Amino acid sequence: MVNDRRKRSYFSGLVADLTNEFAAEKSHSSIVQDFADVPSTSSFSTQPDTVTLSNGVRMPLLGLGTTHSGGYYHDAVLHALRHSGYRMIDTARRYGLWSTDYGAGVEQAFTKQCAKLQIGYLDLYMLHFPDVPDWLGKPRQVREDTWRRMELLYDAGKCRSIGVSNFDVADLDELEDYASILPHVNQCEYHALYDPTELREYCTEQGVLFTGYCPLAKGRALNNETIQQIARKHARTPAQICLRWSIENGIPVIPKSKDIARIEENAQIFDFSLSPEDHEIISSLNSPSNKVLKHEDLSTKWNLPDGYKLAGRVFGVPTGAPIDTQQINKPPTYRIQKLQSITISPAMKYKGF
Repeated sequence: MVNDRRKRSYFSGLVADLTNEFAAEKSHSSIVQDFADVPSTSSFSTQPDTVTLSNGVRMPLLGLGTTHSGGYYHDAVLHALRHSGYRMIDTARRYGLWSTDYGAGVEQAFTKQCAKLQIGYLDLYMLHFPDVPDWLGKPRQVREDTWRRMELLYDAGKCRSIGVSNFDVADLDELEDYASILPHVNQCEYHALYDPTELREYCTEQGVLFTGYCPLAKGRALNNETIQQIARKHARTPAQICLRWSIENGIPVIPKSKDIARIEENAQIFDFSLSPEDHEIISSLNSPSNKVLKHEDLSTKWNLPDGYKLAGRVFGVPTGAPIDTQQINKPPTYRIQKLQSITISPAMKYKGF
């Protein structure tokens, strides 16, 4: 728990940073607060629930995802914090402590990311992938060195918790061989159409909190007829059914939206419950084929410039604009420089609380 002075700097730092021209360059961090300590005008129908990590830190079950869109989320984040009761913002630089910063680059990356956020610590700091670029060295050695450096950040009080993302059972098994501190969190794809049950149960056995991203399957779950039927039964939206299903399973979720109405909609999930029958029906939808994100081609995208979306466009640059793909895949010596063409509209300027 942080004192009042640190809390004020925490939130003001977040808001000030979101006006930065390169706000997409952030660490893969989740901004987590104990709800009772932070007053807000909330549209949550009841007190939002939390889960407790293995080290005692409380983490909200619902947060706001901001992947890939940087400063374009400014007004959405302000609204979520001011009016919708959110106390967790998931934010990222090229989404994660990116693998090109593994090993000796961890401390420098962390320092730069905190400077951009204008804060002195993070509540949760995660490795984004187990994958390691070839030029950094032998993958296992790099992962071990990287995790030990993460542990040092945690021991120094710079992170209240540390975690991983997209780690499977084999990756976690390897990490246990050299970790002094097991990850507090493993964040992976999880939604009503895709539940990696074996991985989730393994995390529970090891005391690692399994958390979910992509909770609406990039919108695909919203069009599922079964979910729509359950939504009509409860007089709710399909999105609310999907999110409620996740949090009733104890899985924190971070639905992404820039739309104020959807942010409000996603927050209204704490005043109803699903029946055991609902859970059984939704669980029957689970299939490995429903996994949305594929990481097999990750090694071809190590050096995408900040703000570059993997689907093939740069925010602030029209789709189809020329991009030097030969430069993108070269080692860090040739890394593409920051985009200079992104502008901030007046509506995105800092308005204060």
